[in-house]
Amino acid sequence: MSSIQRITGLASGMDIDSIVEKMMTAAKQPLVKLQQQKQILEWQEEDYRTLNQKYFDFRSTLSNMKLTSKYRARTTASSNENYVTATATNNAALGSATIQSVTQLATAATKISGTGSATPTTLSGSGAKIKADASLYSQTGNFSNGITWSNGVVVSQSFTGDGDATAAVKLSNTPVSTTADDGTVYYAMNVKVNGKTYQVVNDKSNIPDNEKGNYAVYNAESGVLTFDSAVSAGSGINVEYVADAVTETKTLSKGAATMQLGHGLIATDATGNQAFSLKINNTNYVLGNDNGTYKLYAESDTGKSSPVGTLDASTGLITFTDSSVLSGDNNTVSATYSSKYATMSLGSYNEDGSMNKAAFYIDGTDSLNDVMADVNSHSTLGVSMYYDENADRVSLTRKMTGDFNKNKENNKGDEIIIGGSENDFLNHTLQFNGSRESGGDNAKFTINGLETERTSNTFTISGVTYTLKSKFDTPVAVTVSNDTDTIFKNIKDFVDQYNSLIDAVQSKLNEDRYSDYAPLTDDQRKEMTDTQQDQWDKKARSGLLRNDMTMKSSLSNMRSLIYSKVNNANISSEYNQLSSIGITTTSDWLKGGKLEINEDKLKAAIQNDPDSVELLFRATGSTTSEKGIVQRLYDSVNNTYNTIVDKAGKSTYVNTQFTIGKNINDLTDKIRDMNDKLGKLEDRYYAQFTAMEQAIQKYNSQYTYLSSFFSNS
Repeated sequence: MSSIQRITGLASGMDIDSIVEKMMTAAKQPLVKLQQQKQILEWQEEDYRTLNQKYFDFRSTLSNMKLTSKYRARTTASSNENYVTATATNNAALGSATIQSVTQLATAATKISGTGSATPTTLSGSGAKIKADASLYSQTGNFSNGITWSNGVVVSQSFTGDGDATAAVKLSNTPVSTTADDGTVYYAMNVKVNGKTYQVVNDKSNIPDNEKGNYAVYNAESGVLTFDSAVSAGSGINVEYVADAVTETKTLSKGAATMQLGHGLIATDATGNQAFSLKINNTNYVLGNDNGTYKLYAESDTGKSSPVGTLDASTGLITFTDSSVLSGDNNTVSATYSSKYATMSLGSYNEDGSMNKAAFYIDGTDSLNDVMADVNSHSTLGVSMYYDENADRVSLTRKMTGDFNKNKENNKGDEIIIGGSENDFLNHTLQFNGSRESGGDNAKFTINGLETERTSNTFTISGVTYTLKSKFDTPVAVTVSNDTDTIFKNIKDFVDQYNSLIDAVQSKLNEDRYSDYAPLTDDQRKEMTDTQQDQWDKKARSGLLRNDMTMKSSLSNMRSLIYSKVNNANISSEYNQLSSIGITTTSDWLKGGKLEINEDKLKAAIQNDPDSVELLFRATGSTTSEKGIVQRLYDSVNNTYNTIVDKAGKSTYVNTQFTIGKNINDLTDKIRDMNDKLGKLEDRYYAQFTAMEQAIQKYNSQYTYLSSFFSNS
């Protein structure tokens, strides 16, 4: 704001503000023209960018039309879909195949518990039935064969891979181990990285050369588990293992009544002393068995006369009955204990004949549902486990059909392998020892006179995927032909996108220009309603790209590329230009060369010579003449797109990166300079009027003074 003191007509009685405003209106006309020029450039920038989005979208369409899949859609037909159905990839050869007969369908291998003898048996004994959702330890006596439990704690730890090639993680407890006859130490441990299972050994030298990338090495001295290959950053590493015992340490407040252990089942012997110990503020406590109730005594209380608490071994809850043992404000309580676990081993064969082996560690608190969930979610085992309460039996079913066991002498050619010792949960408790396997057969059939077999009823030969539905001996023909409708639709979509671009560009080139409608000034907008402003703006910004040379050149070039023949030796002369396959320009010249399709002619060309139709669009070559329509248009559209970007930029650009933006910046600078000049001019006007007012005021004062003399005489 100006610092000049403005006197507005107090002496002269003139409306100085109104006079200055009118004088400034004339002076502001050059500024108004600059502002209008800037507004027109901003509108042009918007129009260019709107059109360029059309070019961008059409360029994406052209990229897709370069793909073979747009011209090689296949359809299949079966002479009897009750026996065989089929689908075909885009690269499948045209023609037909005949399946003369199917003598055997592929089946999945299945084993049922209790079928290892002539008289099948159920899981439950003469007592209560098995409850699938109850803990297994609480139901040990309900299984006719019982469950063999060992002391130990099933521990699960999770880590996140850091991408380091050494990929080492440290376990909080020492896992139980066994030593094989060859001296190899194996640990009771399951390791998974993003669901992939790794076997664990104690030395890298025990990893077979052809198995690298599938093992982890555990160092018992350091407690560190190291992978034999890099684990990518962010990978989920889960380690499940069995420890002899675990130690939990907590801080309890004064007078705390209970302490809950992390594992809800505590292993105890007849006296309770061997599998559990407790330390409270450096004082040791042990268990005693008082008619089935486990009580806590200070180790020094040899006569076990003063219990300080109890342990519920089935839940892991410690209840303190003597508040004096937790007399401090912060009491350190450390419990070392074991739990109960059982083991289970299961295997299956891969397509290459190798075997997947999986060991499962069953916590005493696990239910049969938990065990089945572990088996069913195992990523590499590929076996489903199911329990039926009515039949009181468990089934194991291979998720894949077919025969993968190449060594028929081993395991009787079974696909599902029950491993482990005699006391193994699957072998002993679930009664799979010696169970008979059914299924696990390959599909056997004759195709085009060749007898063959597959592990699945759905298989692919030469790009055609067949699905066998039933056994039969009546020949079934499967025919692969062009999917004319799909290819026609792909080409029609391309033509529609082309026409959409032509329509958008042509409408801008033909748009009327209303030169009498200049962009509105702020003062003009104040005098109009919103509707009047919108109507004015619509005409003011109309025709800003009328007869634009960039756009006209683009349309002319695309029309020329569309009309020209494709001179490629691989294309039939009968189908070497768009008009020969039924795509021509509309007779209405006002539409700017939009295309129209003769559906019957195009479909006939697709059916008669699909290769030539494809190459007409996507053929490559060293010259424009040799290139297909799509290849030509892509180059042209891409050039136009880049030209418009140079002129009008993108939404992510700053003004200094494109021509119109630079012009807008120049006008902005001129407008700023003009505003400075106008401010100074306005100050000068007010200074002149202020001087006039002061002169008049001085004259009036003198006149009044002189008049007083005459009036007194």
